[in-house]
Amino acid sequence: MKKGIVLVANLKSQWYSENLIYSIRKSGCTLPIRLIHFGGEKVNSQYILNEVEFLTVEDFSEEARSFIKNLRSVLTECPMGFLYRFLAFFSDWDEFIYTDNDIVALMNWERLFEFANGHDLVHADTEYTTCGIHNYLQPEKVKENFGKDSLNSAITAGHILVRTSSKMIEDMNAAVEWFKQHPEIPKKHDQSLLHIASLLGDWKLLNLCKPPYNWLSSWSGDYTNSLDLIHAIQGGYQQNTDSYKIWYSQLSEESKIVVNKQSSFRALNVPISHLHYSGRGRLGAESIDELMYSSQTDKERMMNLYKVQSSDLFYITYIKHQSKRVTRRLKRILNL
Repeated sequence: MKKGIVLVANLKSQWYSENLIYSIRKSGCTLPIRLIHFGGEKVNSQYILNEVEFLTVEDFSEEARSFIKNLRSVLTECPMGFLYRFLAFFSDWDEFIYTDNDIVALMNWERLFEFANGHDLVHADTEYTTCGIHNYLQPEKVKENFGKDSLNSAITAGHILVRTSSKMIEDMNAAVEWFKQHPEIPKKHDQSLLHIASLLGDWKLLNLCKPPYNWLSSWSGDYTNSLDLIHAIQGGYQQNTDSYKIWYSQLSEESKIVVNKQSSFRALNVPISHLHYSGRGRLGAESIDELMYSSQTDKERMMNLYKVQSSDLFYITYIKHQSKRVTRRLKRILNL
């Protein structure tokens, strides 16, 4: 069975990619890696080029390129380069892991393939606790269309293990048509479309962050700092995030009993597959900061940490984050 890891990058995201690949290899993972060119200037890092098979969109079939254009017809909030991740569905690999660049591998990802049998898609994240607010303009409408538990199968598209099949491609094309029929419900990005496709196609999903596995959340923002992350991995206490608490509070008493029973354990060495940066919007050091520069020299790492913390201290990061939110909101309003 052919399998490997896929990422999408260009020169602008090169330093992210170097660190990601460094963390993958440092974990002991020897799986082949394919890098699909995002667009713009190409990566020129010799370290990256020595580790990956470099591909462009032209290396894929006409069917694959037409599929990306079809996705683009509704995913207007998603840059074309981001959509190139879906080219992996047309590769000659039977199974693959797609990963965003702003991720650090915290274990050997070959372990994840042990869970692939019997599932269409395997992931490890707590997107389901956000109640659909990041994927949908009208989350309640999703529950009306697909059932009261539909939002509990949400997926973070930044890190997924996929068993390729033509049916999944058909389901994603069907999701494009669903977007056209219900433009008022979803946000126009790839993560929401992937979720709708999984609902339409009744995909067999496995979220390792849910019982009975209870792996740790992979989002950096769920940890106060690096010490909090280390304590969580060591185990021995419940690591309930803010989003989890909100999600849990909305459960029925009967559902709470089931969740409590499934989660009642005090494990040591709790698994966590990776840590996802996924944007910076608050003041203060984050648990992933040091890890994002693992591949660099001490001097380079200290200088970059200084830049990050200076931007935070003078609220430059916060202003940039808020301006992006306003821009997205204005685009959404203008497209209505």
